[in-house]
Amino acid sequence: MINEKIIIASRNSSLARAQTELVISELAKQGFSNIKKVFLKSSGDKVSKTRFKKYGGKGLFTKEIDQLITNNKVHIGIHSAKDIPGELDEKLSIGAYLKREDVRDVLITRKPNIKKLAHLLKNSTLGTFSPRRIAYVKLLRPDLKIIEIRGNIETRIDKVYKGKVDAILLAKAGLNRLKRIRYNFNFFTIPLSQILPAPGQGAIAIVYKKENLFIKKICDKINCRITNISLDTERSLIKQISGDCFTPIAALAKVKNSSIILKARLFSDDSKSFVDDIKIGPIKSANLLGKECADNLLKKIKDIG
Repeated sequence: MINEKIIIASRNSSLARAQTELVISELAKQGFSNIKKVFLKSSGDKVSKTRFKKYGGKGLFTKEIDQLITNNKVHIGIHSAKDIPGELDEKLSIGAYLKREDVRDVLITRKPNIKKLAHLLKNSTLGTFSPRRIAYVKLLRPDLKIIEIRGNIETRIDKVYKGKVDAILLAKAGLNRLKRIRYNFNFFTIPLSQILPAPGQGAIAIVYKKENLFIKKICDKINCRITNISLDTERSLIKQISGDCFTPIAALAKVKNSSIILKARLFSDDSKSFVDDIKIGPIKSANLLGKECADNLLKKIKDIG
């Protein structure tokens, strides 16, 4: 059975390809080398900003790949965990997570004297399409002018290179995985005390069809248990909130000894106010912890109007 072909599907971006190779490397460690790769453009890669907003971004980066799995065209789908909607197709399951990368955001500029967000000149332009990042920037630097930009990592970095924006915010995990940014830029890692990540940020998820027990066993072999517990907690939170790509929420669950520490922040739709919540509980209560945190956030945000 170890020589049986495994067909993997992923998006066609440089980052998605790099993440696919990481999964293949883990499979190789378990003796699985008969791998076929399928790369495609997702709806999220093709639609305009207007249409992306209209549909809330929900599932647009994962839909086509998930359909290939349910239709038995491929065995495994590779996703950035933060792109997976809270509600997964009932025929599918997340079988594994690779060990989580750095969860922090990175500020990128061409100016070497910029060491933190506070150093950007007044009224500088900052490019991002993330409601979470926009909300944090409005809180920390309300003078900055937000320019909405989408696209892969290279496309967004190119906006800085060509002077279209003064700075951008990206996930450090993606930069670490690509390892081939050629531009001479200044990269500053934003501390978690300042900006919390998106739920699922930094984690690679492996999705498969529930009825495929052979693939389930393979996933079990490469699953990172600690990352799995953290992501179960964070995904429980976003599922309870019924959020999509345009819900301005930040969350991070960490496993310490036999406990989970979950920190989360939910901004109002206009980004003018926010609420925080912290939950600590046993790892066996990951799903409950996420739900309770979500309920607390929703109650608090409603109370402040």
